[in-house]
Amino acid sequence: MSPRPITSAPQSLVENGKYNFGCFNTPTRNANLIDFPSPYKLPLPNSLKALQLREWQAFQLQGKDHFVMVAIYNAKKISLVQFIVYDIKNNVKTKYEKKVMGWELNIPDTLYGNSVASYTSNNFSLKATHNLETNTLTVDADIKGFGKLPDVKAHFEGIHNVNSYEPMVVCNPFSAGRAMYSHKCLMPFQGELIMGNKQLKFDKADSMLIIDDHKGFYPYPTVYDWVTGMGFDAQKRMVGFNLTNNQVINQEVYNENCLWLNGKLNPLPPIKVSRPNGVKEKWFIKDEHDTVNLEFLPVIHTSVNINALIIRSKYEGPYGFFNGYLKTVSGEKVLIENMFGMGEDFYLRA
Repeated sequence: MSPRPITSAPQSLVENGKYNFGCFNTPTRNANLIDFPSPYKLPLPNSLKALQLREWQAFQLQGKDHFVMVAIYNAKKISLVQFIVYDIKNNVKTKYEKKVMGWELNIPDTLYGNSVASYTSNNFSLKATHNLETNTLTVDADIKGFGKLPDVKAHFEGIHNVNSYEPMVVCNPFSAGRAMYSHKCLMPFQGELIMGNKQLKFDKADSMLIIDDHKGFYPYPTVYDWVTGMGFDAQKRMVGFNLTNNQVINQEVYNENCLWLNGKLNPLPPIKVSRPNGVKEKWFIKDEHDTVNLEFLPVIHTSVNINALIIRSKYEGPYGFFNGYLKTVSGEKVLIENMFGMGEDFYLRA
């Protein structure tokens, strides 16, 4: 099996009224899906298209003993901000989450020029600042007086150097008119998290993060499976992976599945996720070419179940540990041994 085509990204994802579909190993300067004239058959003004364009930036940050999930999520009908701290050794999760109005969030269309994704209120603020021209990414959180939870102050700095750490960037079709964009990248980071009287330090020698900058005119309803993990293998190499089975068409050509190995991007084929004993027991993630063969054992769960007339959401998002293997483009088998990560079983009708 030959890997799917990976090329350099275009300057803009929409040019001359058409999508630039593809899978890329460089960033685009303009993730302008909003400029596609007719994702819903008839041409619409940007103000109406924006109501259907889901947008988010999410960050998974992992140190020696702690995992942090940061999300600025705008699905327009359902929008939220999230800051989760998980103590891996002690299996303790502390979750800060706030449902907000979509217009309170800012998510830019570029990762260049000190662009900012943010939410700010009197007691809950998240801010991600990007500048690929200087290889920088900062993520800041300031949360106080949030119920009975301890106050949070956090500052993280990622080394977002796409020459050293290749991204997985896609503009993939759900149909001729609807597409999704994602920029995912694994990189080292450093920083500090103060949570109440606890201070956590993250050193770039043993800490890494995955960014997901994301936009999409998603199908109705939206259904997907997703798993991701990161860590070091037995050879002390930095390893991360992203595996999704969604509603993108022609997934042998268009998908966002990949393995990162010491900064090098390796595209992976389409996958399937099976859960023969339910979401709380072992998951199996495989492809048809013996390139992906993973088991995921959940250890702690996040569930959402909303049924409110026009909105229906069923979500399972456990954290846990992966075992198995992935293969590089050259055929090297990379062993995944008790590697921490997360999965999602997602359904949304909104």
